[in-house]
Amino acid sequence: MDDEEYARIAAVEDDHWWYRTTRGIVGDLLAPHVAERTGLRVLDAGCGPGGNGEWLAAHGAVVGLDRSPDALHFVHTRRPAVRAVRGDVTALPIADATIDVAIAITVLYAVPDDVGAVAELTRVLTPGGALVVVEPAFPSLRRAHDTTVHGQRRYRRRPLVEMLERAGLHVERATYAYSYLTPAAAGLALADRVRSTQGPTNESDVERRGLDRVFAPLAAGERRLLTRTDMPVGTSVIALATR
Repeated sequence: MDDEEYARIAAVEDDHWWYRTTRGIVGDLLAPHVAERTGLRVLDAGCGPGGNGEWLAAHGAVVGLDRSPDALHFVHTRRPAVRAVRGDVTALPIADATIDVAIAITVLYAVPDDVGAVAELTRVLTPGGALVVVEPAFPSLRRAHDTTVHGQRRYRRRPLVEMLERAGLHVERATYAYSYLTPAAAGLALADRVRSTQGPTNESDVERRGLDRVFAPLAAGERRLLTRTDMPVGTSVIALATR
């Protein structure tokens, strides 16, 4: 990811509707694994500026791992509850079976060896440990933002589940999310493909703040639905798996 993108994320991740909603969904999925528990060992893999995993510090010691020193600078300066560690998700500097909860939010799709990354995340989980991954969905929705953050691929639910299962994980839940964004995302993807014929673009979704008031209530409504049903489409795919 470009250094400028880490700065953009750090500036908005506490209050941007997408980041708040994603943390809420991840929290809902992890609730059975963290509720009323302390002393957990938590890994925020590919943590970026660190805001996505900081909330888990209420349940134990959080390690925020990223390969970028620029990202870890934000963790050091803004997230005192998170221990910043420099490392690669495909070669985690963490001992076997020492992590109770791991999250990886929009990480696998930016890693050249996503299979190796999942194998490493599985290796460090304790028996019964939980992993939540949140990844961009549907290759057809690829757009300029994916290039900005060096995205390698997008996922469909079934192949993502199969990759997790091949690593030895049990997938408890897998669903799409942000279904209401799908039509707009498809339009943006088409527009970006047209614009790409005119030269490269460097565009960040983080800067699209004008529609927060529209998307925030839609996100809240879908989050309530996700507590009892899966979404058939969406711009993200989310999976909860245990070892």
